[in-house]
Amino acid sequence: MASMDPFLSVLMLLLAPIVAGAIRRCPNCGNVTVPYPLSTGPDCGDQSYKIRCNGAALWFNSLNGSSHLITSISPQMQKLVIRPSGWADRTCLSLDYWTQGIMLDPNLPFNVTGSNTLILMNCSSEMLQLTVDCSSTSICHKYIKENAMAAAYCGGFPLCCSLKTGGSQNAYRIRIRDNRCRAWQSFVNLDPILAVSKWPEPGLEISWELPREPTCKSQIDCLGLPESVCLKDPLSNQNRCFCKSRFRWDPIRGMCYNRKCPQGRKCKRRTLLLTGGLTCSVVAALFTASIALIIRRHREGIKREAQLSLSKMREDILNANSLGKPAKIFTGKNMIKATNNFSKENLLGAGGFGEVFKGVLDDGTVTAIKRAKVGNTRGIDQILNEVRILCQVNHRSLVRLLGCCVDLELPLLVYEYVPNGNLFDHLHLAQRQKLPPLSWLRRLVIAHQTAEGLAYLHTSAIPPIYHRDVKSSNILLDSKIDAKVSDFGLSRLAVTDQTHITTCAQGTLGYLDPEYYLNFQLTDKSDVYSFGVVLLELLTSKKAIDFNREDDEVNLAVHIRRIMKEESLMEAIDPAIKEGATKLEVETMHALAHLASACVDERRQNRPSMKEVAEELQYIISILEGQSSQS
Repeated sequence: MASMDPFLSVLMLLLAPIVAGAIRRCPNCGNVTVPYPLSTGPDCGDQSYKIRCNGAALWFNSLNGSSHLITSISPQMQKLVIRPSGWADRTCLSLDYWTQGIMLDPNLPFNVTGSNTLILMNCSSEMLQLTVDCSSTSICHKYIKENAMAAAYCGGFPLCCSLKTGGSQNAYRIRIRDNRCRAWQSFVNLDPILAVSKWPEPGLEISWELPREPTCKSQIDCLGLPESVCLKDPLSNQNRCFCKSRFRWDPIRGMCYNRKCPQGRKCKRRTLLLTGGLTCSVVAALFTASIALIIRRHREGIKREAQLSLSKMREDILNANSLGKPAKIFTGKNMIKATNNFSKENLLGAGGFGEVFKGVLDDGTVTAIKRAKVGNTRGIDQILNEVRILCQVNHRSLVRLLGCCVDLELPLLVYEYVPNGNLFDHLHLAQRQKLPPLSWLRRLVIAHQTAEGLAYLHTSAIPPIYHRDVKSSNILLDSKIDAKVSDFGLSRLAVTDQTHITTCAQGTLGYLDPEYYLNFQLTDKSDVYSFGVVLLELLTSKKAIDFNREDDEVNLAVHIRRIMKEESLMEAIDPAIKEGATKLEVETMHALAHLASACVDERRQNRPSMKEVAEELQYIISILEGQSSQS
């Protein structure tokens, strides 16, 4: 055997260039760099990330046969941009009309991001039934009017639409056909306020998942990945070239790197960087202390500003109009009388910063009155913020503001009274509080109503509003068990909050967007994540966070993602809706689970918009209602 060792060594060296293809970066395509894991051939890159090199340019092929030029690639962000098809034969038909647009393979690691704005042209009236913007104010009209080619080809077709991509409906396809729309263009990170002449070049942004370690059959397959061992993948039946204990897999460069600092100059440089970092930390601490001192010295000024803010709130309230009933200004005396001096018997609920009391006005109107906790300045800020938000919204699925008390010492909000508690109680405390059970259809209706209310905040409010604390306890149920979204204390206007970053957690554990911990920003997709957790609660009647469950089941979203991969979802569905369910009802339960799973995707760009969520919920409900009408 010893005499064979040299031969085996030479053989392995000869085979190394071949097997290295599993992690070898592909050669340039003309002057264009092809980053790992993208693959232009069978011997380079990762074969799940195939693109095409042709004519010194890179092309992206979709599942249905359309091919699109890749105009840019960002390996660090795992994104590429492709050019949409042009018009065919001087008509308002896209060149990929005959392949029905773009269809990505959902089994491959590519998907359409949420950064694209689609302009759909030459559309049929069926588009009016979908939750896309086909109104007279849609930016598609602006595009057709101000773009010479679009005006020449599509100006004679009055119906056009616009929408944002990235939801569950269009994460893998841009579909065009006779009974919808026949032409399309796309723009990445479009600012619709700009003139069309200043819009970016047309493009559709596509992202890819970070690749895992390459697969292997034996150790020889891992020669192209030094410091790796061919081992069984615990997540699948495949073997992979896993990095050794001192090394870590770098999915961007396709290599194993040493986790420890190597000896020599690099270590010294890193030490200098660390020293500089500590110095910066000290300076930052001193700066923070200085800011705190300034804040303390300006408390009186802040109090005066708060009084001015209250005066502005008073004007907003008086000018507000909710469902045709003007909001009112109440005095502290009115509120004390209405709540019997905020007696414990009238306490409806309490949170970290405020309490809600049942109140009866002089005219007999039953209300819910929200009061900040005494001495809690943050609670007062939330009251004021909620006034600002609720003065701008009017939707049947949002709790209605009746008025407020704008006394600096006693800021209060007065809502319509919603008698049937909140969704959390109905799902988790039903037996204890003797609440009526929620049927499967009623749960879907509540979900749809809530989604419509949130979609209204995201797309119809001007400027858009992000709720930022969506959870089952903030979904109230009225006398008809219809949903009313409440508690806008953490809500923000999108225009004023685009660059808002905070390291203070905003939201509720179990519902909070996991990407918040990466960039400290909450967006409309953060609301989508939180709502996805609510959908899982509706499906399972389990709490979002429950430390009484097993360790791997504490977080509901993580738990459901795992059991869906194991195809054991039915074990988690609430027996109250599962037992006696028809085959169609079970199918719709699975449909809701997949929708919820899309909402709680860890990457924001993969989540649907709230408008798309509302549309899918309406579709699921229509299936059940169709069954009821047939029976």
